[in-house]
Amino acid sequence: MSKATVGRPSNNEGHSSVRERLLSAAKKCFLEESYEKVSTRKVAAQADTSIAMIRYYFGSKEGLYQELIRTQFVPISERIQSLQSSDDVTSLESFFKVYYETMLPDHQFPILIMRTLTMGQGPSRKFILDHVVEPMRRSFRKLIIKLQEKDKIDATLDADMIGINMISLAVMPMLAKNIFEYQIGETLGIDFYLKLAEHNGRLLKSGLQTL
Repeated sequence: MSKATVGRPSNNEGHSSVRERLLSAAKKCFLEESYEKVSTRKVAAQADTSIAMIRYYFGSKEGLYQELIRTQFVPISERIQSLQSSDDVTSLESFFKVYYETMLPDHQFPILIMRTLTMGQGPSRKFILDHVVEPMRRSFRKLIIKLQEKDKIDATLDADMIGINMISLAVMPMLAKNIFEYQIGETLGIDFYLKLAEHNGRLLKSGLQTL
């Protein structure tokens, strides 16, 4: 291999192709095993490329892990931002829809996040707090206060508490998916989660609106 091509994708490999393969492989590996047990060699082999490509695109194993988390939450973050222009409590239902649609294909992903946040598995706890949890909290707070000012939500309710309610309603059905399937006696697919999203939206509308 020539010096000019060391640590770079070959001409017949597009940048996006290698990068996306690495992210896909990393997701599979990190969902199957703890952060400490996943090696860059294993991820590279799964992606059918070299370890040098991880350094080229992400800098390190931690950089790869962080980019995986960031890209997974992009659709959710974008939907939360789009809600900022809404004046209707019912629109909160769309947050639950996009969360379930994003997470259901990889329903163990919230477990991966919780392992990092609560058990310290992986070095990216601060990254998740700073780039996922806190931006979502701020966005929810801003939206809820706006709806309170427009008399759409009871102004006596705490905005941060409402945000916690929303996150709990979204995350728990993913974390406990296997438990709920056992209780209900069937596999919970997208139809169930879209129905749940509608239910959560109605529940919030009923509980949050001013009398």
